[in-house]
Amino acid sequence: MQLDETKNESASRPTARANSRLLGFAFFSFLFFIILNRLATTTADVDLWGYLAFGRQFWTSGHFPYRDVFSYVPTLDPWVYHEWLTGVIFYPVYKFTGSAGLQVIKYLAGSATCWFVYLTARLRGANPLTSGLLIIMALQGWLFFGYAPVRAQVFTYLFFAVYIFLLERARIKQEWRYLLVLTFIQVLWCNLHGGFLAGLGLIGVYAVGEAISRRPFLPFMYALVFSTVVTLVNPYGFQYWAYLYRAVSMPRPEIWEWASIINAYISGNISWQEIMNPLATLVLVVFLAIRNRWRDITALLALAVTLYLGIKHIRHLVFFYLLMAVYVPCLFNLYIEDLQSKVGFSVVYRRKWTAAIIIITMLLTLLIAVKFIQKSPFTLYVPAEPKSFSGPELYYPVGAVDYINGKGLEGNLLTEFGWGEYIMWNLYPKCKVALDGRYETVYPVIVVTKYFDFIRGGQSYDIFLNDYPPDMILIAARTTLIKKISSNIKWKLVYSDVGSVLFVKR
Repeated sequence: MQLDETKNESASRPTARANSRLLGFAFFSFLFFIILNRLATTTADVDLWGYLAFGRQFWTSGHFPYRDVFSYVPTLDPWVYHEWLTGVIFYPVYKFTGSAGLQVIKYLAGSATCWFVYLTARLRGANPLTSGLLIIMALQGWLFFGYAPVRAQVFTYLFFAVYIFLLERARIKQEWRYLLVLTFIQVLWCNLHGGFLAGLGLIGVYAVGEAISRRPFLPFMYALVFSTVVTLVNPYGFQYWAYLYRAVSMPRPEIWEWASIINAYISGNISWQEIMNPLATLVLVVFLAIRNRWRDITALLALAVTLYLGIKHIRHLVFFYLLMAVYVPCLFNLYIEDLQSKVGFSVVYRRKWTAAIIIITMLLTLLIAVKFIQKSPFTLYVPAEPKSFSGPELYYPVGAVDYINGKGLEGNLLTEFGWGEYIMWNLYPKCKVALDGRYETVYPVIVVTKYFDFIRGGQSYDIFLNDYPPDMILIAARTTLIKKISSNIKWKLVYSDVGSVLFVKR
């Protein structure tokens, strides 16, 4: 009798292992398609055209573009373009694979970011379920921010997640050799995007946190020094850091993602739900930290710093969510275990449930996959007109650009801030722009000030026209400028549609 029971138990083990593997596959498939679906935005970002224009200039001119060639107003010399390597990569990808290649880069980078966050949460002791659930929670918050197709930020978020994994690996297991990898990553990161400062800041936070906790901190200090020094491996040398100091310290009231979370809400750029999400996340973190008597000074310091930066500039909330998805899963595990022991409640796993759980999970995965495909996720959508005029909305002057090309018009083109890089990509060298989204990388402060006074239709709006006279003016429809320019005998309206109006000099 006992022999039969032993045989039955031995026979059931392979089945149990197979079911476990199948359940794991179903869970990770579900998580993977949730990530893809959340990142499946197709409306082309305004900065994309700037990357492509730089990349085209780099590959076709035969020399490195140290001086701006796209604008007709005074520009800085040299032109320190902190995203230069992104443009160098994106241009050939777009040229040979089209929008699909760029979108694949985005999905790979986003998925890899979530994977390193998951690995770090597991490294800290969280189970697979809570690690995955917290990633989903982060995606519903601000983790998707910056994944508009296709921005250089995708590299910053990926490398930030890799940094967290390596720093935690070194801290938990005291395997200090992993910190050497940070230095090699930094060489690539600092040439892809100026967000590499977030990586240096994270190393610094770990060094301070470990020093306060009276644990080994010198390896982190060495890593910070080496990672900072290697940032000089760039086309601009020390001038790169001079630019960074100016860029970090200057205000950007015209760029909504650099606004505080409150100002962004007041201006209508984000909804109240997008404010409630980080607030609810903060409440969860505080509750779990107090409930579990969490004393990890380094982690708390990292969360506090990134939360402060995220409130001050909403684009930085992503870093808070990345860290939240790393630190909170293990706290959530402890809370559930403590709750089960106190109230006598536990979830009893039964093998007969496995098939039902797998089927339900795969059906949900299939549903999300269909939803992902329906979004045409490998295309780039270039909206040609606004759907409404009730609030800020991204669209491009596609009709006006076609008109300029069709009529063979050439010259200096004064246009909207958000359209400048689109004009660079589509009309250079026939047309040069006045100002564009490259902003502090190219233009002196005095030029920027005069430009935005013109765009707002201020009392001295004609100063910009006199100081930097254009041959054409392309502005958004239904702005206060249209009446002023129309009443000026020097300008003639030659094209208009629901989203844009084009004037040429008489």
